Amino acid sequence: MEDGIIDVRVDDLNPAKLSPSGITAVILINELNRKLHVDAVDELILEIYNNNKKIYSTHHYDFERIVRKLFIGLGYDVTPTKRTRDGGYDMVAINEGVIPTCHLIECKTRKKAPLGIELVERFLFKINELKASTGVMVTNLRFSADVIKKYATKSYQHYLKLIDGKELLSMVNSYVSTFLSYSL
Repeated sequence: MEDGIIDVRVDDLNPAKLSPSGITAVILINELNRKLHVDAVDELILEIYNNNKKIYSTHHYDFERIVRKLFIGLGYDVTPTKRTRDGGYDMVAINEGVIPTCHLIECKTRKKAPLGIELVERFLFKINELKASTGVMVTNLRFSADVIKKYATKSYQHYLKLIDGKELLSMVNSYVSTFLSYSL
């Protein structure tokens, strides 16, 4: 800074010389540019962040889109399956790190009844059949006591991840604080 002038770069534009009073304008422009990059799924995530109960009434297609975006935010390359007759899973999440992993993800929305053991076991069969590294089953509500007793155990901890509504809300909060905090 020399004589009250600051070099400022607005995203990918050329540097501009601004006085301290012009900095506010640059900050506002940057803020507007970031807000323009919030897509429809980010809007859904923000709605759930602002009103956690919306997670219980989210349409299952939107729920899948939200889960996909959350996993992308975790650094995965996520490919959804087709909407109908998806083959027993909704998306594939791949991480090409030092130890490449491939996770099948199945999303299930519920209004009242917890997710039962028959759906989890059908998903486990699909994980085995496709030789995926692990499976991740995500619900907006909760899993039944039978599912928790049998599959939320050490013997399955590296093979099947169960994400219930409470943990999903934690993922939403983390995503918003990391990627959307400027939109609040």
